[in-house]
Amino acid sequence: MSRITRVFREGFLGVIRHFALSLSSISSVTVTLLLMAVFLLLSVNINSITHQLESSVQIHVQIDDQHETQEQIDAIRAQIEAIPSVTHITYSSKEEELETFIQINGDESDVAEKLYGPFRGDNNPLLNAFIVQTSTGESMNAVTEQIEAIEGIFNASHGGTATMLFVETLGNVRNVGFVIVVALGFIAVFLISNTIRTSIHSRRREISIMRTVGATNWYIRWPFIIEGMVIGLIGSIIPILVTIFGYKYLFQFANGLIWNQVLTLVPVTPLVFEISGLLVMIGTVVGALGSLFSVGKFLRWSR
Repeated sequence: MSRITRVFREGFLGVIRHFALSLSSISSVTVTLLLMAVFLLLSVNINSITHQLESSVQIHVQIDDQHETQEQIDAIRAQIEAIPSVTHITYSSKEEELETFIQINGDESDVAEKLYGPFRGDNNPLLNAFIVQTSTGESMNAVTEQIEAIEGIFNASHGGTATMLFVETLGNVRNVGFVIVVALGFIAVFLISNTIRTSIHSRRREISIMRTVGATNWYIRWPFIIEGMVIGLIGSIIPILVTIFGYKYLFQFANGLIWNQVLTLVPVTPLVFEISGLLVMIGTVVGALGSLFSVGKFLRWSR
């Protein structure tokens, strides 16, 4: 127990004794984690937007007018449901199709009602239809082709080409953000390693004495690892505060919306607490790794 206490005490004292060097590392970690927080929040919201867009794109399947009996319609539905990527099917009768068409094209002057209202009843030229949703946007084209091959289908279209291109672009942005976060992690490890290396160099006499009296490498390493973890932990405080209060302000300012009521931001909780926990973990792990690498190199060189 006394050995463990000594390790933590020396680790915390190392930060205080070499405060100027520690402050440099803390500042570097703070800036790095701030950038990480921004990209993590951006990535999570892009992910959410992508799913929202994908779920809004549906396949409109028109049924041939020679297949209007309930038995035929049920048979077609069963074949569509058997397609692996299909998640939900909604039947829309020709009467519902006409009402939806009038509603979409309507305005305050009721021009659409005057033009298309008389087509209700036996004069309805539209076809019965299925509204099909798929599990992912990427499977939309393949599912559409499979549906068109089913007997009794007049036409199947999703009209989501532009949306799919936008989704693909968002996916690329998300991937770039992930690469940047990983790169920032390596930069933080490098910065902390350099700071700890300088600290180790100033204490090389102390380390040499410890090795002379028989201290093991890990006995020497642990205080520096704790020191790096403390630096990473302190460096994560400001990014956490910015994440919690900054994202909360942004969410309230935008009223939780990105564009009208179609695309929404991810709710503040539990997102900000999950990101905060991740920042703490990244800070401490990066600090520990930076210290471990630096001490390991010094111990190898000093043999």
